[in-house]
Amino acid sequence: METNWWEKEPVRFECEPDCFKCCTKPGVVYMDRKDVRDAAEYLQLSQKLFKSEFLKKEHDMWYIDVQEGNPCPFLTFEGCAIHEAKPAQCRTYPFWRENMETPQHWELTAGFCPGINKGSLQLPKVIKKAFDLFKF
Repeated sequence: METNWWEKEPVRFECEPDCFKCCTKPGVVYMDRKDVRDAAEYLQLSQKLFKSEFLKKEHDMWYIDVQEGNPCPFLTFEGCAIHEAKPAQCRTYPFWRENMETPQHWELTAGFCPGINKGSLQLPKVIKKAFDLFKF
């Protein structure tokens, strides 16, 4: 079995205080059933209301559509309004398979995310756990 580069080389990451860049980047934040349930419950909304107010659906996938110039609807001046119940995609950033594919992908991501290559050493088991949590 082939070893991943991040199992052989040190990987450092720590969210920078007051950064929130990942919350402003255009794209989608996928939410599985657990993510929807947890966020709705945290906001004390029904899942139906939560979906109608904040999410879009394509095929069988629910997601937050973050448009250019409009950050995630849960981003406040203090940070994530649903931090304790935020989706797996958000909790696992930047440890997404696409970002960890090669050292070059990791460095490209570092050009956007100031916490990459700073802070504490991230063990391979932490990265693997992120892969397990965010499977989209």
